[in-house]
Amino acid sequence: MKEQLAERLLARVMNWDAERVAKERPVLQSLAAYKYDEYQRFSPGQRFIESLALWLYDFKTTDHQETAYEFVRKRLIFFSAAEIQHLVSIAYPDHIRPLLLQRAAQELDLDPYHVGKVIASNSFRVLQRSTLFLGLSDGARTDIFRRSNEEYLSHEQILQNYEIKAERVMKLLEKLRKDLRKIASAAQDVSAATFNTIVLMDDFSASGTSYLRFKDEKSKDFKDENLEGKLFEFYRDINAPGSPFAQLINSTTKIYLILYIATNQAIDYLKDFLTKHWGDKGIRFEILAVHPLFPSIKIAPTDPLAPLLEYYYDKETLEDEHTSKGLHGVKYGYAACGLPVVLTHNTPNNSIYPIWARSPKLRALFPRISRHKRS
Repeated sequence: MKEQLAERLLARVMNWDAERVAKERPVLQSLAAYKYDEYQRFSPGQRFIESLALWLYDFKTTDHQETAYEFVRKRLIFFSAAEIQHLVSIAYPDHIRPLLLQRAAQELDLDPYHVGKVIASNSFRVLQRSTLFLGLSDGARTDIFRRSNEEYLSHEQILQNYEIKAERVMKLLEKLRKDLRKIASAAQDVSAATFNTIVLMDDFSASGTSYLRFKDEKSKDFKDENLEGKLFEFYRDINAPGSPFAQLINSTTKIYLILYIATNQAIDYLKDFLTKHWGDKGIRFEILAVHPLFPSIKIAPTDPLAPLLEYYYDKETLEDEHTSKGLHGVKYGYAACGLPVVLTHNTPNNSIYPIWARSPKLRALFPRISRHKRS
């Protein structure tokens, strides 16, 4: 739909007079041009203003339309491709590298603020090269991460996937040991060197449950047979007897989980779960968020938007066996995260449902492509 036609449709839906149109047009055009038109899940030929007009048309009253419009105008959080790429590019230099510098300073008994001395040391160079970076999903954007950190990291220590085949293990270790010999010369034996740091990377988490959860919420026993998720699969691979992955690490290897965007809810959940599951097994870990989403953005049942969420919610259409794992339906998003968040490539189902869900009562503003299909 042409831009001018979409604007006229929006004005008609909202019953705006000429003065209101003049006020809103520059704002909407800026939002569309700067970010929202780049959303990748719009249907062919569709853009933001058209989608907004059609979405607002479904609301039954003028008050509902104004409330929904004000939410989009003032509270919606959209992460553009450029912004996500920036978060990926600073993940190592701003978040992981300083931690490696601190560890090297401790080994050398140096003041951590003497950064130049630490960086120049073989201890730091060995520590940096002995770090393996693994993507937990396509969202890790390891291609961007690799290009952004060519100054610091070897391509051989950045892998797209955390599931490593046996034939790849020896190649990784051979190249690691070859590089360590160049760094440490003959000062130390590196013939048995392994990776002393593993960094697991992903783009977004709101609840944390996709990484680690109970198979059955009725049985909250931390035995391995009761757990599932990406971090459990990783844990199983590093602990299984004869596992190829177990050959890459040692008993003191530290695990970092770095998320480019994450809520406090997800971070707290994962810290608590991992402490209970990994803590007594001696696995050292730390969780980092490049861009944390603070609780202040959350839409809760006391929010002015809550009556709309109640009125248009269609439980039969929106809930299934997959959403039931979140325990709260999706009225406030999966796991009741209540987010107003849209990512350029898709909308998380942890955001409130009118943003992303199609139903007989309300079409989606930013339609979501789900990983799970209704059975």
